[in-house]
Amino acid sequence: MTSTAMQAVASSSSSSTSAINYGANSGAAAAAAGGSAQPSTSTLVAEYLKSPDDLTKIPALRKKLLKEQSTLGAKLKAGAKDQLESVRSGLLKLQATRKDVAAVREAFGQVELLYNGGSGFGSGGGPDDVHSGGGSSGQGPGGANKSFKIISEVSQIHRNFVQTETTLAKLDSLPGKIELLAAMLSESQEDPMGPAPNLLPLHFHLSELERFRNETFQIARSCSADVRSTVAEFFAPLDGLVSSFERYLLDLGERTLDLVREGRGGVVVKLIKIVEKESREDEKAAAIRLAKKANLEGAARFRSVVANARVIKLYRPKVMDAMDRATGELFAECWSRFGADGGGLEFLQHLDWMYDDLRMVKDEVVPLFPPDYNVFRAFVKSYHKHLGALLREKILATDPEASALLELYQFTQDYIKTLTKELGADKAWLEPTLLAGKEQGIIDDYLGLITKKIDEWTSNLMSDEVREFVSRQNPPDEDNEGLYGLQGAAILFQMVNQQIDLAAESGQASVLAKVVDHAAKAMHSTQSTWLRVLEAEFRKQREAKHPDDVTGGLVEYVIALANDELKSADYAEALIARLEPMVSTKYKAGMREAVDNALNGFLDVSKRCTQVLVDLVFSDLKPALKDLFAFPAWYSEGTTTTVVETIRDYTSDYHDRLNPNLFDVLCDDLIDRFLISYIGALRRVGSGKLKMPAAAERIKADYDDAIAMFASFKKEDEVREKFEVLQMITSLVTSSSTMVFLPYWTFAKAHGAQLGFLEALVKARDDLKKDDVSAIMESARRKVKTEGLQDLVPEDGVPTVMSRVAQSYGGGGFGSNLLANLGVSRGDG
Repeated sequence: MTSTAMQAVASSSSSSTSAINYGANSGAAAAAAGGSAQPSTSTLVAEYLKSPDDLTKIPALRKKLLKEQSTLGAKLKAGAKDQLESVRSGLLKLQATRKDVAAVREAFGQVELLYNGGSGFGSGGGPDDVHSGGGSSGQGPGGANKSFKIISEVSQIHRNFVQTETTLAKLDSLPGKIELLAAMLSESQEDPMGPAPNLLPLHFHLSELERFRNETFQIARSCSADVRSTVAEFFAPLDGLVSSFERYLLDLGERTLDLVREGRGGVVVKLIKIVEKESREDEKAAAIRLAKKANLEGAARFRSVVANARVIKLYRPKVMDAMDRATGELFAECWSRFGADGGGLEFLQHLDWMYDDLRMVKDEVVPLFPPDYNVFRAFVKSYHKHLGALLREKILATDPEASALLELYQFTQDYIKTLTKELGADKAWLEPTLLAGKEQGIIDDYLGLITKKIDEWTSNLMSDEVREFVSRQNPPDEDNEGLYGLQGAAILFQMVNQQIDLAAESGQASVLAKVVDHAAKAMHSTQSTWLRVLEAEFRKQREAKHPDDVTGGLVEYVIALANDELKSADYAEALIARLEPMVSTKYKAGMREAVDNALNGFLDVSKRCTQVLVDLVFSDLKPALKDLFAFPAWYSEGTTTTVVETIRDYTSDYHDRLNPNLFDVLCDDLIDRFLISYIGALRRVGSGKLKMPAAAERIKADYDDAIAMFASFKKEDEVREKFEVLQMITSLVTSSSTMVFLPYWTFAKAHGAQLGFLEALVKARDDLKKDDVSAIMESARRKVKTEGLQDLVPEDGVPTVMSRVAQSYGGGGFGSNLLANLGVSRGDG
């Protein structure tokens, strides 16, 4: 009766208040509507009556307004009627509520009177008697308290009896229930990928049995040890069943992806519902235990039977761990199939399933879990953890080759890009990185392996090439055009290009730049080695006292080396063209400079080879060159013819085996060397040793023979341009004492003053007297001083024929000419 009365009071009060408020609001709304009707109507009339012609519309407008007025009036009447009914109903409920409250107050007063020992209902007293203590047939205070105590104890005995009876019934039915649930669990475990229809019923009944067990254990705590042991033994089958059920749940957790893939998302939902239910129960039990342990106020009122005996299950972390464990098994299986036989790189190529799994998690698994699980993040971090551990332990720890390191690095970059850009994973989830921060170390190791390979291969290559060059047991290789060559250039640049390609595959411009710079240094090393070997072998050849003292074939191998180095220069130029599009401006200039320097180094070695070839020619010509301008050999025995024919023989051999570009350079060097040797020999003839006019005729013949010989290898106009200096010298030799100055001045303007050479030449002529020589030199010195003429120094710094003659045969080159000029001043003084 009390609860009914209180509900009526609440309901009546609520209804009355609502009715009154609603009536008030309706009145206000009506007033507002009435107040706004006039402005609205005026506006409407003004809108319709905009012109005199609109007066004809007044009847229609009046009819329309009257219709709207009648409609509005009907609505207002209906609304007012409803409000009045609501107010009337509310007032009636409020009146009934007041009566109920009075009745409840009277009933509580009677109960209080009975407890305090006043007269009971049988005293016949009214309400006033209750408060005044009237009536004499009731029990006293002690009797009433005793009656209530007895009633309470009887009630407790009854409850204990009922509880005991219930417990005994549950204990009797427990084995049968356990057997039934075990059969249901076994059936579910036999089909782990099935729909699991018994999953939720199993959990419900097991939860009920666990609650009963916990309550029983709590009650048994006050019993003897034998009783507690008996109870534990009785519930042992239930404990085993609960453990089996937990294993089944964790097995389903491991199969989460497989279940979703097979369309069994409902099973995953059931699993999570169970996990959530158990998590809430864990939280409740833990909160009660903590409250009691901390002696918090009101903690004693908590129902603690289940809380004290419940085993905290922690299903949520266990299920998440099961999913993580399944991920580890997936990666282990993939490695056993594709990487166990040393195929680490093949393993990296078979990981597309990982991205497919994560896409499925994002699209299909996430909706099955509560948001606070962050299941996509959990799967990403799990996959990342197991993949990283496998890469570090199975691949990185085995000291892989450079190519494997690069592919590993590239995989990590593509992996991060795919997860963050395509799948939307947060980079914070991918910490630590797959390789535990060793990515840059991999690049450094990769660079180190490349440079190490370059050094090793270059060293081995040069060892073989130098050994073959020094031993010269077999003739050098020939190409399709019959040109000599070595294998070093092709092998060197094949190796360099391979390593540069590996560096480019790293995607790091800095790595590529460093590899190119190191390759250029390796090229410089080969160049230095070749120059050192070339000089050593040439020295042996030059210093040998007998031909049998040295190994033959030096000329052929020098030609081969020259061709090979020129080919290397071509390879270097092609390398520059290939590299420039591969890098940004930041690295382009540095790489070009490094390779350009290497290219110039190859050209320098080729140039030195041609010089050695020229030196070999003139080394054979030493005896003949000593007889130049000697009497009578040079005049009658054709010494120059021997020199020219020897040069022709060597040059013919060079022409057939040397690269045409190098051969042109060689011919220029041969011409210069011939002119230097010839003019130098002329300078050191000695006073009066040129037998005129036979010497002049012989020089002219030598000039023609030399031009004819060299013109067979170069264009004649180019040869004559080179021999222009010898033609001028011939004019000096053939001119009379009075006319010598004219050809000299032409010579001086082209090749510098060369006073020392002029003096030696005119003194050598036997047709000029001492006074003639003095006059010629006096005139030349005066003219040189007047014109301020000195020995010419070429702008490019390359010595000219006459400067080299002065250096080789004049005792000091430019310095000697300076002394000659100083002699002019002394003579003038």
